[in-house]
Amino acid sequence: MISEFEAVFSRWSEHIEQTLEEADQEKKQDKDAGPRQELEYWKQRMRKLTCVSEQLRSKNCRTVQDVLIFYFQQNQEQSRPRDKINLATSRWSNIELRVTEALNEAKDNVKYLQTLEKFIEPLYDGTPDSIKDTLPALMNSIKMIHTIARYYNTNERMTGLFIKITNQMITNCKFNIINFRRIRLGQAPIGQLTPAQLAAGKKPNPVDDTVLWDHEQYPPDELIQMFQSCLDLHDAYIQQYEFTKERLQNVPKAKQFDFTLTQIFGKFDLFRRRITKLKELFSTIKQFKTLEMHNLENIQPIVAAF
Repeated sequence: MISEFEAVFSRWSEHIEQTLEEADQEKKQDKDAGPRQELEYWKQRMRKLTCVSEQLRSKNCRTVQDVLIFYFQQNQEQSRPRDKINLATSRWSNIELRVTEALNEAKDNVKYLQTLEKFIEPLYDGTPDSIKDTLPALMNSIKMIHTIARYYNTNERMTGLFIKITNQMITNCKFNIINFRRIRLGQAPIGQLTPAQLAAGKKPNPVDDTVLWDHEQYPPDELIQMFQSCLDLHDAYIQQYEFTKERLQNVPKAKQFDFTLTQIFGKFDLFRRRITKLKELFSTIKQFKTLEMHNLENIQPIVAAF
């Protein structure tokens, strides 16, 4: 019976270790992932580890463990079965510690990330202007996590969270640039996914942005305003970050914002440059369209060349 129990114990240990490794590897680094994916990852991890923890405390597991420990304690003579049992029970104790610590981490991370939920909703459902209005509350909530969270407040985790927020801001800007007129006219937006699809990591089909050159659907005047909203969001995001960082510096004992800015804002900076070029381009188009309406001398060759 002892031999059977030892074999079962080893199989269980291997299976649980494999489950822990799979849980660690599940966090695929999607370069365009948003903050919802981060929260969903930790929720799923918490559910999986809760199941493992419940199994460890089950009657079957406890019975096998107690019998093996009792056998080890009652047989003091050195023997191969006794050594194997000692190794198996030690390994099991380490697994229990790993599961407990990993579950505590997942629970703690979910608790703090859930405080961001209402502030990240506009990143998915709002406009660049409405996101701008929620930035102070969002940044304050991130500051709280960075200051008091037990596990999540490492530089790596916080930088990753900021990158995901930046990703979603860019995604939102692209979505609104393509859809602002459709939304205004009450038409179905292009490339929109449901929250469940987003949480599952599904990506929308690539949007055909050549529609922007259709000046009937996208008048340059309105497009330029939309581009400016995206530029304003970029500037407000950086300003709010700097403001929060300065506030922390006034409290020397507080945990500071010591993150690499190029990692957090680099992608948004590139996007800003592209939007700036487009704004200039459509401003030129607007000027030429204005010229086209006037019968100026020798204007036709210029308009044709344009």
